[in-house]
Amino acid sequence: MKRLYFVRHGQTEWNAARRAQGQMNSDLNDLGRRQADANGRLLKDHGVQALFASPLGRTRQTTEIVQRHVPIEAMFDERIMEWDCGDWSGHTWDDVQAKWPEEWAALEADRFHYRGPGCENFPDMIARTKPFLADVLARPFDEIGIVSHGLIGRVMIGVLMNFSESEMLKHTQPNDVVYRVCVPRETSQPPQLDHFVGGEGPFPGAIAG
Repeated sequence: MKRLYFVRHGQTEWNAARRAQGQMNSDLNDLGRRQADANGRLLKDHGVQALFASPLGRTRQTTEIVQRHVPIEAMFDERIMEWDCGDWSGHTWDDVQAKWPEEWAALEADRFHYRGPGCENFPDMIARTKPFLADVLARPFDEIGIVSHGLIGRVMIGVLMNFSESEMLKHTQPNDVVYRVCVPRETSQPPQLDHFVGGEGPFPGAIAG
């Protein structure tokens, strides 16, 4: 059994302001640093042996805090950077809805396939994360930490769990939640999903969005 722990970066200043980050960046706030610390303790308690992370600033900050508890070198990988939200990057979500009403309506109508202006869609993210996950699963580690983001984390979990399009859209990952996917070595056995909140758990399944 391989166990993959998906850590979302701690809350950032833009998260708190409901501002689209995508592949832009803002720093962790005080709450976000506390969340990263709790998640680092969790990874230590579960004996994480390898650490992968998105190279964006907020995930690097989170990884540095995690490494206080799991003192191993992190492997940064551009394939797990957050959803590229194109022209919407840096705008508040209220502004996006006001300035791009037609595009927002199209997104609401088809959140899986629609691409906003300059944006990725879910198939784009699946295409870049599948090779990453194959590489990670081929490594000789059983306990693996992955520090990434809210949407790209959802995509990776969905790929591992063989979720349908609708299932992939259903769950969410708050900044204090760590998802764990247990992948059996025997491919005939289904993967299992649970989660931790603020370092407590595990609790079964995913958090509905």
